[in-house]
Amino acid sequence: MSDVKSWKEHKGAVLHSMDDFDVIDCTTCGFKHIIPIPSEDELREIYKHDYHVKDKPLMLEHQLEDKEWLESVNDARLATLEKILGGTGKFLDIGSGNGFLLGQAQKRGWTVKGIEPSDKAADYSCSQGLDVACSVFDKECADSLELFDVVHLGDVMEHLPSPQDMLDLCNQVLRPGGLIAVGVPNEYTPIQKILNEDMDVRPWWVAPPHHLNYFDKESLEGLLSRVGFTPCHSDISFPMELFLLMGKNYLDDPKLGRECHAMRKELELKLTKSGNKDFLDKLYSCFAEAGMGRTVLVIAQKNSEKE
Repeated sequence: MSDVKSWKEHKGAVLHSMDDFDVIDCTTCGFKHIIPIPSEDELREIYKHDYHVKDKPLMLEHQLEDKEWLESVNDARLATLEKILGGTGKFLDIGSGNGFLLGQAQKRGWTVKGIEPSDKAADYSCSQGLDVACSVFDKECADSLELFDVVHLGDVMEHLPSPQDMLDLCNQVLRPGGLIAVGVPNEYTPIQKILNEDMDVRPWWVAPPHHLNYFDKESLEGLLSRVGFTPCHSDISFPMELFLLMGKNYLDDPKLGRECHAMRKELELKLTKSGNKDFLDKLYSCFAEAGMGRTVLVIAQKNSEKE
């Protein structure tokens, strides 16, 4: 694994500073990240116990409230993977959380495996009859696994001291021609910049030490391309920051944030259930073209040989 103590080798313009960390637009890595970079041991403790207990205590409750919407989102993601792959197969979810995506994949005929560092989330997943190991996905873990047709990482890459090391391990457990699906927050978007630079709204998306890396579609695709993958599909989610421009300050009011989220859910479910998913996809394609979207998903195929 890379030595994260060599963070002084990273160069780039400082975009924001917070809590003794700087976010730089790193020319060494090709994506934005914080410096100094915390050690893997420091981060391991945060995600084993704190993340789902202290930092995300309502995650499971909110996911259960969002069940219908989550199923719609997950079904669309799995259908895309099945279309590209030509069917189902063996599915590995790294950072599988409470197991909602794994559960749906299993129902659709996938053979599933989850790796989840949070003991609370892993325990819940196992209680739902899923094969989930409470572990960090490191070299030892990867060496113990068989080959998979799909490796999925949702909201994982932004937390890692070395995203490239993670992708190398994913490459190791993917069969030739297999797919990797990486979902990350879409950061430093045009709307974020307008709100921060022109309207004096704090840069709420900058959240060290939990968020180390700050990707957009281009930088994520570039990283995947450099480590042995060929991007073949991308999706974005609704640009929640639009609500801030419309006067809904959910940054300081979590209850208002849930209300805005409910409006986004209503939009997507109404269009999907009424048979207008194509229109929804076109709408989101326009958002993506403008650099908008709260999260971005990139699907890439493993090259026959790393270049």
